Amino acid sequence: MQFDAFISAVIYLTTFLTAGACAYFGIKYKKVSLKILAIALPLLLATFRYSTGTDTLTYRQFYLDIGNESFKASWSRVLVGAMEPVIVLVARLGNILHLDASFMFGIFALITLIFLYATAKNFTKSRVWIFYTAMLFFIFPESLNIMRQIAAVSVQAYVLSYIFRNFRDKRKTNVWLCILLTVFAASLHYSSILLIPVLFLPLLTRKVPTRSLILVLSVMAATCALAYPHLLAMVGDIGIISEKHLETFAATDGSIINVKFILSLVMSIVFLINYRRTNNLRDKNLGIILLGGTVYSAVGFYSAYLGRLAILFWVFIIVSIVEMIWQIFEKDRHRIAVVLGSSAVYFLLYYSILGLGAIALLDFAL
Repeated sequence: MQFDAFISAVIYLTTFLTAGACAYFGIKYKKVSLKILAIALPLLLATFRYSTGTDTLTYRQFYLDIGNESFKASWSRVLVGAMEPVIVLVARLGNILHLDASFMFGIFALITLIFLYATAKNFTKSRVWIFYTAMLFFIFPESLNIMRQIAAVSVQAYVLSYIFRNFRDKRKTNVWLCILLTVFAASLHYSSILLIPVLFLPLLTRKVPTRSLILVLSVMAATCALAYPHLLAMVGDIGIISEKHLETFAATDGSIINVKFILSLVMSIVFLINYRRTNNLRDKNLGIILLGGTVYSAVGFYSAYLGRLAILFWVFIIVSIVEMIWQIFEKDRHRIAVVLGSSAVYFLLYYSILGLGAIALLDFAL
């Protein structure tokens, strides 16, 4: 059952706004059922989609292939690095239970939503629902397309926000928890390994002089933006990565209009300037993390595949923008209207009008 663009947009907006309202009332009145509903609504949308999303039909075919081959053949996909272990195991389990590919979509959407909600909680106690709602508009739609990578990003966003929170509140960080979740993220999508250096940024903000760290990250961002093909060729000559991954990184075209790069750069500058004015460690950490995001998003000018890694930093950009809106406007109704209105406009422009990610037309497996 496929809906046209207008009806699809209405369904998206209604689902995300209702989920946000459930999160709000669930937190306000301490109702677990409403918090569950806040996750369940977008989960249902992602689970029962049929062809919505560029990669969705490819995933459906993969699910069928797994069901028609032996466990040994399936596991060989993992051993040769062709597919991550979690998706292979989920697909095997779903086929054993004689379930449709919707089972696989639901598992990955559930992982994404739980960790996005948990990430929002790490940033604040009073504005969890508004952070979560904004993430539904900005980040979750990507999971209807590149579901493995967004699930992995959501896990790593949680780890980084957990480390960030502990540094902010002077709490002890459970290193083993961070390691286990990082391994889990890598088992969802191998590209997560390339984001591991980001997890050390909060530590470096304390151990390395701020100016030195800013200089290094700025040089790295400029180098990636201007000389990525030459760097990739150098890495290939050294033989650090396999030929298969080298071809993937080199062959995928990037985008001249790199919104992630522009926003990461602007927001990092804003927070670093604010740190100089207030000497607030939180602003310093946010600025450094977003400047690190500028490094990753700079690669997106050349490689869309690697540029997706910058999605991790959208979480921190969203948090930063929401916090700024809360400072600019005095009344809550104005703050909420601006956050939700800008989120909805972004979603409609990016996904419904421009049609990026091929999610504009909802198609349900009913």
